[in-house]
Amino acid sequence: MKLTDILKEIESIQPETFENATGRRNILKSLGMKVAAVAVPFGAVSLFSNKAAAKTTDILAEAIVFALGISYMQSALYTKALATTGLIPATDVDGFKEILKDKNQHIAFWVYQLTATGNTVPGVPTYDFTAKNALPKAMTDYGTFLTLAHAIEDTGVRMYLTAVKMLLSNKAFRTDAVNMATTNARHAAHVRMLRRNLGVDMMAWVVGTEANSIVGEIKKAYQNEDNTTQLKINTVGINGFAVSFSAATGAFDEPMADTDAKIFMTPFID
Repeated sequence: MKLTDILKEIESIQPETFENATGRRNILKSLGMKVAAVAVPFGAVSLFSNKAAAKTTDILAEAIVFALGISYMQSALYTKALATTGLIPATDVDGFKEILKDKNQHIAFWVYQLTATGNTVPGVPTYDFTAKNALPKAMTDYGTFLTLAHAIEDTGVRMYLTAVKMLLSNKAFRTDAVNMATTNARHAAHVRMLRRNLGVDMMAWVVGTEANSIVGEIKKAYQNEDNTTQLKINTVGINGFAVSFSAATGAFDEPMADTDAKIFMTPFID
């Protein structure tokens, strides 16, 4: 993708996010980041391989690269699914097209910011959504596809929450990441409701470690999601109220650390 094409996509993203674009560049540049030569966006470099672009010492750029990792994966999933004849019912196609549009806008925005600040843009990995045949029907059975999609969307919410924490020192980027996290949450809720429409007993949000996602590779998306302690306070039965384990875990999305993100994503990367 050429930078001019990226800029055209950027024009369709929330205009207010660019009001501080110059400020963002100055903030990042002033930090004296150690950067390699800018890579071509959407190349063949795996985000989680030894060939990945060298990590900058700047936490802002690290957060952006972290968020890009799941956005790349989401975009690749829906691009492949929409190109697979007969996988997605006609009634659901437009919804997934809108989701894919959002994912590509997220990617275009972060690629623009990395490029504009002289940072290395990681290339897009090659994905195997069967997870080395652990999910052989991921691209042939709609129910299996939805199961994988909602796990990847839930992971996106968690990874973007981590990115938000990493970006706390920068108001502009932090706001961008929060907006994208909420967009991921809407996508996750949509996919989950599609599963519910197929008869799966599940909520539009994560509860515990997600009993309806028992497949090994997908289960990895929910590590530590059964946490009931917030700000060092146990929320089960808090203040004497009848708050159950399911309610306590469903009330909060847990950020996903880099280590857990790799555990979930690596099986899907060739």
